[in-house]
Amino acid sequence: MKKNIYILFMSLCSTSFAVAQTYEDALRFSQNIYEGTARFQGMGGAFTALGGDFTTLSINPAGVAVFRSSEFSITPELVFSSTSGKYLNNQTSELKTRTGIANAGWVSAFDTHNTSGLVGFNFGIGFNKLQNNPQRFSANGRTGTTSLPRALAMGLSIDGVLHDAFDNDATNTEWLAMKTGLIHYVENRDGAYIGATENFDANTPDDLDKIFQTGDVDQSYYSDQSGHVGEYVFNFGMNISHRFYFGMTFGLQSVTNNFHEEYDEQAVNHADFNATGYRGLNHETNISTSGVGYNSKFGVIVRPVGGLRVGAYIHTPTWMFLRNTWNERMASNIKGVEYSELIEGHDDYRITTPVKWGAGIAYTFGTVALLSVDYEGVNFARTRISNEKGVTNSYRKDNERLQEDCRTTANIRIGGEYKINDIAIRAGYAWYQNAREGFADTQIGSVGFGYRGRFISVDAAYSFAPGLKENYILYKGNPDTTSLDIFTSKFMVTLGFRF
Repeated sequence: MKKNIYILFMSLCSTSFAVAQTYEDALRFSQNIYEGTARFQGMGGAFTALGGDFTTLSINPAGVAVFRSSEFSITPELVFSSTSGKYLNNQTSELKTRTGIANAGWVSAFDTHNTSGLVGFNFGIGFNKLQNNPQRFSANGRTGTTSLPRALAMGLSIDGVLHDAFDNDATNTEWLAMKTGLIHYVENRDGAYIGATENFDANTPDDLDKIFQTGDVDQSYYSDQSGHVGEYVFNFGMNISHRFYFGMTFGLQSVTNNFHEEYDEQAVNHADFNATGYRGLNHETNISTSGVGYNSKFGVIVRPVGGLRVGAYIHTPTWMFLRNTWNERMASNIKGVEYSELIEGHDDYRITTPVKWGAGIAYTFGTVALLSVDYEGVNFARTRISNEKGVTNSYRKDNERLQEDCRTTANIRIGGEYKINDIAIRAGYAWYQNAREGFADTQIGSVGFGYRGRFISVDAAYSFAPGLKENYILYKGNPDTTSLDIFTSKFMVTLGFRF
């Protein structure tokens, strides 16, 4: 026998899910780990003082003024994300691969034929990928001490908010669990709830602290995420006497992110749950985020003496206009009867990212080699969320969390290049601090090589971010954490054509 109940709630009727998600979105979309061209990637992204690479149009716009000839470049890439996890002593591993375009752009260079003053001005237009983090993760195990119904009931017993299944204080998951028979309010015991996997101690039926799980359950979890933040750049730069380079960029960002999560739980021995008839459950969440954003960037590069170069830039906030389209479904099997509930909706909101600033220094050893170092600062506590009309009070708690949790980060990029005739060998390192104190930073190593002919250039790079360790909880209230090891690597090739 199967009983299907379909409920549609728009976002105004159930905001708990949206609030939690927008906080994560604000952190995710405010942090950029640049991709761009293979040359940029191979040198760790340390191009603030160098310029002459299309990726710099998204970082230091003055880099466009360094170009001496018109050029088109395109960069296909292959991304690997490997995740291994350990949950309840069970080891799992997942691999996700993605292909895409990390860069495509055109620079038009104009020579004024002056020997001093304005000797050249350039225009650039194209695309750079600012963020790309596909990830897949799974976990499974058997336990007799925790389950999703037990965790939800325990949480509600502490909060004591859900006396009515339609109470607006309930989260979506709690509401779904109530409607599918997975948790129940205990009559005559104000604020007490019990899960479908639990029972009272027969010897002390009035002692709520002695509610226990009556049997083992098999748990399995799977999540998949994909998406990126890309930026379309419209740039102008000027070369003054081959010593001062100025540039400005208008950036139009495209934001996409798709997340799927599924949790399955089944009773190992049905007889252990005869009192409630619990057989199992399936909980699924899907979130699709899309939107646009815009910003402006300004930069300068100076060649004070010899091979020394210094550069600096500042970015305005990025004003993003986003929509989350989501659904959450809970299905249960109680005494052989299947129940299913669905909540879905969408939320329109804005994110204002913080101002970003940076500086770099580089030294070129003739035409043989170069070294470059970048610093970038971002005060993530200045990130703000607002509703579609720009009113921040609608997300007051999220904004307060951002102020409390986030810090000013110091990102470092280091790179070098050594040339043998037309062949270049490169290596780089980048360290991106996490916006939140106590969370894992991202460290990236890279190597690359390139060939530069008169009209054609070919560059290749391999980058890797090893040893990123995180702890993950399959559901709120689960005492068993999952330890994750995440390894991300990227391979890209840039084809360049000069005119």
